[in-house]
Parts: sequence; C-alpha cells; structure tokens
Amino acid sequence: MASRVRALGGADREEALAFLAGSPEENLFLASKIATLGIDRRRLGSVYAYDRAGRISSLLLDGGTVFVAGFDADALPAFVGQLGPIRRCSSILGPAISVLGLHLGLSQRWDAWGRVSNVRARQPLMLLDREPAVPADPRVRCLTPDDYPTYLDASVHMYTDEIGSSPFKYGSGYERFVMQRLIDGDAYGIVDDDGRVIFKADLGPRLGDQAQLQGVWVAPELRGRGLSTPALSGMLTLAMRRFPRISLYVNDFNTPAIRAYERLGFVEVGALATVHF
Repeated sequence: MASRVRALGGADREEALAFLAGSPEENLFLASKIATLGIDRRRLGSVYAYDRAGRISSLLLDGGTVFVAGFDADALPAFVGQLGPIRRCSSILGPAISVLGLHLGLSQRWDAWGRVSNVRARQPLMLLDREPAVPADPRVRCLTPDDYPTYLDASVHMYTDEIGSSPFKYGSGYERFVMQRLIDGDAYGIVDDDGRVIFKADLGPRLGDQAQLQGVWVAPELRGRGLSTPALSGMLTLAMRRFPRISLYVNDFNTPAIRAYERLGFVEVGALATVHF
C-alpha cells in the first residue's frame, strides 16, 4: 500500500489518539485537544495523517498552532505541500526534529513561513511523576478570579519576556484566556501583602493523569533569591493532587531553570521545538 496524506474526520478520533498515546508527553498538546474537541475543523483545525503501509506514521494539526506528531522523513515534504503558501498559524510546535524539518521545508518554499519572531530549536521535555524533592513554599495557593488584575500583569510580563512580543498583537483574546485559567483553577501563585502576584505557574494541556506545567514567572526584583524552586514545589504539590504526572518543556539555554527542575525531580524524556511567528 502506497504512502499518502489523508484528512481525518470525527470517525478517526480513536485511531489518532491511539497513535498519539505512543509518546504521551511529547504529544500531550494535540492529544488533549482531540480528546476534548474531537476532530472538528471548526473547533480544532484540520488534522492530517501520513499513512505508511496502512498505518499512521505522523500527524499534522493545521490550526492556530501547527503541531506535528511523530517523525517520518517522507511525511514532512507532504505536510509542507498540505500547509501551502498562506500561513494562518501563530506557531509551530512538536518534536524538535519534525518541527525543524517542517519549518525548513516551508520557509524554503514560501516566503510567508520564513518571517519568524524566534525559533526555539531544542526545548528539553521533562517529566515529574513523584513527590517534588524540594520543600514546598507554603504561601503558594490556587489563584482565583479575584486575583485577575495582578495575575494578568504577571502573565503579560511572562509572555513578553519569553516570546519577545506582546500577547495582544493578535487581539484581545489573551485576556479571556487568562481569566479562563483562573476560572478553571489552573493558575497557582504567591500573592504578597500588597496583593501583587510575585510568583505564578500554570497548568496547560492535560489528559488522563498528566498535565503540562507552563507559564512559570517570578517578579524580576525577586529573581536570584531562591524563591522559584520552593514556590514551584508548592505549586506542583497542589497540582499533582489532580494530575500525578506533570510534564514541561524548557529552552535549552535556560540552564538555571533546567537545574531547578532537576532538583525538583524532573527527568528529561525527549525534546520539542517551537517556531513563533
């Protein structure tokens, strides 16, 4: 049977999830979306499979984020052709080798894909599946909608520091996104005596017993004082009551963060890459 790209529909949900379950930490972003939204173009975007000998060897999400799952060298040029010359996404995410190969093919073929904000070529993917190895800061709590103004400020600072651009460049949706995290109980932090969030960390994608740690931030004037690791331990201790497996990915040049995660007990299980436009 010849290799081919095919568009997936609602009836392919379980087949896609079974493929993604082969690398659960690596594919958490896409698996969580398919599990929640199904394969619905209006809610998720278009999902394509590269079939080899009748079995999926790679998946592509063409949505607000382009996500590529698995690695098949023959799938990448096929996905380049499928995505085409008009870029609609704000980022490309997935296993490092697949993301970098896909972006190279896209940028060589079409100019719109070559104009990037930054490329994070290797982001170690790490997993914690046991109690944090560092004593927890007891001040950490689940944030609520009452904390919205200061949590929004912290989130904007974190995004700008990390991405190098404003989260509002695509409109006002970021404010709704931030409020939804508070409503869902996915934002954790330390609020000082003046009512200001001085540390925050969030839960992002989740599926089954696993969730992804995102958005770690410490107020600039408090960095380098030993706050972040105990604070993260406090956040993880609370979050792991809901999700006993917490994964994350971090820029490979952020050595202090990687060392802190290692002290907490995280172990490297792979590598992702992100291209931001």
